[in-house]
Amino acid sequence: MIRQINNNKLSLIGKTWKFDDKVAKNFDVHVAQSIPHYNDLQNYLVQLSEWFLKDDEIIYDLGCSTGETIKKILKLKISSSFSIIGIDNNKKMITLARKKIQRFNKRNIRVEFKIEDVTKNIKFKKSNLFYSILLFPFFNYNQRLKVLKNIYSSLNIGGALISVEKVRSSSSHFEDILNQLYFDFKLKKNLSEKEILQKAKSLRSSMYIYDEKTLFKSLKDAGFKKTEVFFKCFNFIGYIAIK
Repeated sequence: MIRQINNNKLSLIGKTWKFDDKVAKNFDVHVAQSIPHYNDLQNYLVQLSEWFLKDDEIIYDLGCSTGETIKKILKLKISSSFSIIGIDNNKKMITLARKKIQRFNKRNIRVEFKIEDVTKNIKFKKSNLFYSILLFPFFNYNQRLKVLKNIYSSLNIGGALISVEKVRSSSSHFEDILNQLYFDFKLKKNLSEKEILQKAKSLRSSMYIYDEKTLFKSLKDAGFKKTEVFFKCFNFIGYIAIK
């Protein structure tokens, strides 16, 4: 169910969290309510991408949703002539992304969208950059490792993966503190206690959250040897891994 709340913001409530057409339609509003510093995170990712947007290179946006991050990359004032491939397994998300990019692609950079499940045996083209925002938490560990290995083998030497994820704390004590701070954040975004609890319940069977140690072990096991955290707030982390 989609419900109107204070300040004309939308909230999504459902028994089980799925990226269906209703979520796609209101995704941009919903994610800003749900993720601390979401706009900042996107901007940081876009700024980091400037080091990897080389001429004639292909850039992959995995789990591109409505194409908001691609839109921000297209606004960069750089001379490189690259192309972007956005991948999402939700048809409605891709439809919205195509419409959005048609309006904002003033430089006529080649942007292609594909409806695919990245956990399947996708054959990526050689690329200098892969990025994703909150995609990996929806993969179990085997799927995570499979996708990371596919990314690593498809990257050029010196290419990068930039990702944002939700993580568990190193101890139950910190987990409790950070989760409560996160709930406080949602309350300040005009979400009700009922909505916060319902969202948490809906994600129980959908998300696979690991601690930082496990996260970076998966990167190492996939082949990455150089990693760095560029953002951390509550139980969210942004990192870059270079081949």
